[in-house]
Amino acid sequence: MNNQFEIIMIQPKTSLTGSVIKMLPIGLLYASYKVVKSGFTVHIFDARIKPHRWEKDLRELINAKTLIVGLTVMSGVSVEESIKISRYIKTKWPSIKVVWGGPHPTFSPNDVLSENSVDYSISGYGSESFFELVCNIAVIQDAPDLKKINGLSWKDKGKIITNTQSFDFEFLYYKDIPYHLIKNFSDYKYVDTNERIFPMYSVMGCPYKCTFCSSPAQYASLKKKWMPYSVSDVIEHIKMVKEEHGATFIYFIDDDSFVDLKHVENIIDEINRLKIKIKLGFRGARINEVAKMSDDFIKKIADAGTNNMHIGIESGSDRILSLIKKNTTTKQILEVNRKLARHKNIKVFYNFIVGFPTETIEETKMTRDLILRLIEENPSCFVIPLNKPRPLPNTELFDLAVNYGYKPPKTLKDWGKYDVESSDYNPVWLSDAHNKFIRMMFLCMYFIDDKIIRISEGNSLRFIFMRILSFFYKPIAVFRFKRGFYRFLLEDKAYSFLKSIV
Repeated sequence: MNNQFEIIMIQPKTSLTGSVIKMLPIGLLYASYKVVKSGFTVHIFDARIKPHRWEKDLRELINAKTLIVGLTVMSGVSVEESIKISRYIKTKWPSIKVVWGGPHPTFSPNDVLSENSVDYSISGYGSESFFELVCNIAVIQDAPDLKKINGLSWKDKGKIITNTQSFDFEFLYYKDIPYHLIKNFSDYKYVDTNERIFPMYSVMGCPYKCTFCSSPAQYASLKKKWMPYSVSDVIEHIKMVKEEHGATFIYFIDDDSFVDLKHVENIIDEINRLKIKIKLGFRGARINEVAKMSDDFIKKIADAGTNNMHIGIESGSDRILSLIKKNTTTKQILEVNRKLARHKNIKVFYNFIVGFPTETIEETKMTRDLILRLIEENPSCFVIPLNKPRPLPNTELFDLAVNYGYKPPKTLKDWGKYDVESSDYNPVWLSDAHNKFIRMMFLCMYFIDDKIIRISEGNSLRFIFMRILSFFYKPIAVFRFKRGFYRFLLEDKAYSFLKSIV
């Protein structure tokens, strides 16, 4: 009976960075696995692949059997794009049910359901809840009542009903991940390279309490806030995607991979023992954790294929670092950077957030000065363009921001403007001069470390143009960044234009 119905899972277009660096939509695969095992036909539709023709491609995919369309939604551009897609579907095929899941519906389901084109919202880990909802809509025997589905929100006679959300980790056996739903793995590359990248979890959760992060609230009810996958499962998963799908790069998308250094070392030891030739990257790393790594440890993970590590630094102000509970200092940051400079095979990417409530422009300049020193002392490092703090409900940052005049977006459409790469999002507690200074830093950080030239290896016209632009604009970017010269920022209009065509 299940094969009478088809389900379409959609990855909407995201910000410029998310569109250029396309990761396999692992969230959609996780959310789909149980309905796939139950016999439903599922299609993955990634609107990032051909963003200017998504309507035509989606129209060709939808048919009389299409029962449900699910979208994974983050705050910002993803919200705007998801509204467009949902309205398009409801206008053309009003009987199809539209379901939103992912980060934004997790913390703001009521806003999601204020949109008439959305029928259901799922908060938290969603594979079990989505499966139960599909069974309910398809009128499968023994399907649970809507009121019994964890994390589900829906509308009943104009009233929004929200069920209790389960916060337990969702450990998924690697063989159950429906990779076969991906039609063309070569669509998912790292900045125009030929690397076939597979995102993967080696652990779940995070034990830290950063005030800007939703994880502390999400994991508050759990006794264990960080739990690893077994080393054998991680290794077998790596072997499977390498042998069956041609993976050349494994990118661990854990919230935090290095809480237990021994867990990572055990994975590395098995990779070495089995002589698995694969490149590795880690998204989740903290300064206080890298500080505990010996040079031998770093050399070991580098020799095993690790060439990519993302570290959240956030600020160059010790007061701000303490405020946001990063468990580090600028002195330790510089010490770690010098340590990593000794291991040039690992590309280190540093993330920053500036413009927190109570942060002064002088403290933002401290971050600017720290960035320049990091590049000077470790020329092989990369700095990611700045994020602004986004106060999410149930975070400490949210409460602090409200005390400083913050008013959350009132409508779902307003959340669509809530994007770190947008000029439209200017926190109320920052002065006009402070906002412009941050915007200048954001734009210049694309160029001050030659990241575009050093990372983009492809020869497409897009990346050739970007490398030429980087070569000629870098002197201006460095001048602006060092001097703090944010006036006459014509580059902002050029950036908006490039974003629209890229």
